[in-house]
Amino acid sequence: MTFQHPQLLALLAVPVILVFWEFVRRGHSIVMPFDHGKQGRGWFLRILVLLANCLPAALLAIAILFLAHPMKFEPPEVERQLTNIQLLLDTSGSMAEAHGSQSDGRHRRFDSAMDAIEQFVNYRQGDAFGLTIFSRHYIHWLPLTLDTQSIPLSKRFIQPDNPKIDPVEMGRHGLPDRLWGITLIGKALNGSIELLAERPNGDRMIILLTDGESSDILPPKDAPIIARLRQERITVFAIMLSGDRIQPQLVNIARSTGGEAFNAVTGEALEIVFRRIDEMKKVTVLEKRPQLVDYYDPFVIPALSLLAASVLVLFGLRFTPW
Repeated sequence: MTFQHPQLLALLAVPVILVFWEFVRRGHSIVMPFDHGKQGRGWFLRILVLLANCLPAALLAIAILFLAHPMKFEPPEVERQLTNIQLLLDTSGSMAEAHGSQSDGRHRRFDSAMDAIEQFVNYRQGDAFGLTIFSRHYIHWLPLTLDTQSIPLSKRFIQPDNPKIDPVEMGRHGLPDRLWGITLIGKALNGSIELLAERPNGDRMIILLTDGESSDILPPKDAPIIARLRQERITVFAIMLSGDRIQPQLVNIARSTGGEAFNAVTGEALEIVFRRIDEMKKVTVLEKRPQLVDYYDPFVIPALSLLAASVLVLFGLRFTPW
């Protein structure tokens, strides 16, 4: 503990002197008829009255401590640097194909992607996440936000529609293939770049999950995409949800921004990929300096107690004036 005005602590000598004077002064003597008798000296009552008389001096000492402004050093605050992460999820019909083991029922590429995204979002609490779905077109389904509970709730509304694979009894869901159809990665990347460019604070990252190739990132179309990503300082991580070879242009886009491209043929492999991404883009922790804050806590309760005791003793605990 320290004081903002330590020079005022010298005034504590005043209450100390008042207490000393209260114990050594004799007061005015007066002879009473029983003074030469054998009555007891009443030391207990005398000490009690003396302590009561010292209460104003104690309150003065507390007041001086308050005026000196007690302070203490708070531990350094730990603050993480915000990372803006745009999840770019392919929801074309092929994302309804089986992914990994089917022993516990039908499990699609889309299911693995959403499960891994939910785990990653929960693990990276404190980062801003957005969700963009794409195929022929793209839709910014969720804006960048720190409130990420809506991402897992989106699953039933954005799941892919594939009449050739989905059982008839499942009914139709998602966007029709004739509208959504083919996969255009470059178009979705450009849309996400525009979105992330509006966030000036914090790092920027795109995590792309797809299972296909795209014609709109073939040379020379990939060059302006890479240039924009570098200009906006956006790192791209691409994940191929199949065992097919990752499109070389997609690998080049990812590596040119400081990211990487991965294959993930099972849900377990996809979880490993997300852990790898977390290792490559570690949370940046900013540690602030210790700060001085007011520290009146040790003196508040003693001050209130002394004040209450002073009020009580005014009802009669004092030396008689004769």
